Amino acid sequence: MSRWLKHPLFAPVLVLVALGWGTGIIVFLLVGPGLGTWARAVLTYCFGWSAATRAYRLDAVLLATLQTPLFALVVGLFYADELRGFARRRGGRVVGGAALLGFVVAAATLVLSGDVVGSVPTTAAGAPVRDGRPAPRAALTDHRNRPFELGAPADRPLAVTFVYTNCHGTCPALVATLRATAALVGDRALFVAVTLDPARDTPPALAAYAGRWSLGDSWRLLTGPPAVVDATHRAWGVTAERLPDGEIAHANVIVLVDRAGRIAYTYPGVAQAPRELAAALGRLAEERG
Repeated sequence: MSRWLKHPLFAPVLVLVALGWGTGIIVFLLVGPGLGTWARAVLTYCFGWSAATRAYRLDAVLLATLQTPLFALVVGLFYADELRGFARRRGGRVVGGAALLGFVVAAATLVLSGDVVGSVPTTAAGAPVRDGRPAPRAALTDHRNRPFELGAPADRPLAVTFVYTNCHGTCPALVATLRATAALVGDRALFVAVTLDPARDTPPALAAYAGRWSLGDSWRLLTGPPAVVDATHRAWGVTAERLPDGEIAHANVIVLVDRAGRIAYTYPGVAQAPRELAAALGRLAEERG
C-alpha cells in the first residue's frame, strides 16, 4: 500500500477519478428526473430534488459541485510535487485539462439550467411571499374517524403536509419539524398530515401512528377513498409515485393555510426551521379574516 501511495501517478489518478466521479454525479442531476421513478427517488432522498418544483435546493447543488474541487485541493496539499510533475507532461495536461473542463461545463450547466432554487421565495424584508389562493378543498376523514374538510375556513390556521405511515425517508423529518412547531405554537394552529398511501393508512393505522409520535389534540391525520386522496394530492400540487419496493417517492412540502381557507405560505423541502413556521402561524392566528 505504501508503494502505491508514493507512486508519482497516485495523486494525479486520484484527482482524475474524483473529477470523473463529480462530473458523473452532476450529469445524473441533469438527466436523472427523466430516467424514471427510481432515479427521482434517489434525487429526492440524496440531492434535495423536489417533485413539486422539479428543481434542486441550492444547498444540495453546492454540496454536489464543491466536493470534487475541495477533495482535489486536499490532495494537492499533500501531493503538490506529483501533480506539478504530471502537469508538465503534454499527456498530463491534455487528460487533466479535459477532465477539468468536463467538470466545469457540467457544473455550469447545472447552475445555469434553472433547475436550482433557494428556499422559500422571499421579499426584500426576508419574509416569505404571501400566496393568497384559495386552498383546494377535500372531504376527508381524520385519525379519530371524524370528517374533516381540508381547505375550509377554520377558527385556526393550518400547517399541512403530506406523508405516509410506512415511510422510511423524509416523512419522519416532516412530522418532527411540525411537532416541534406545534410545541411552540400551542393550540393556536392545527397540524394536518394527509396520507400518501390511503390503501394502508386507514383511520386506525393513522391513530397508531399518532400515538407513536405522541401527536396531540391539535393534529389531524387525514385519509379517505384512494380516488379522493389522489385527487387531493393533485389539487395541492403534490406528486407521488409508488416504487417497486413499496416506498413512495413524493414531494416534500409544508403549506400554511390562513383561517379564511387561503394558502398563505409554501415551504418546499424538509429543512424548515420550526421557529420560522411557528412565527408565521402566530401571525396568521392573529389575523381577522
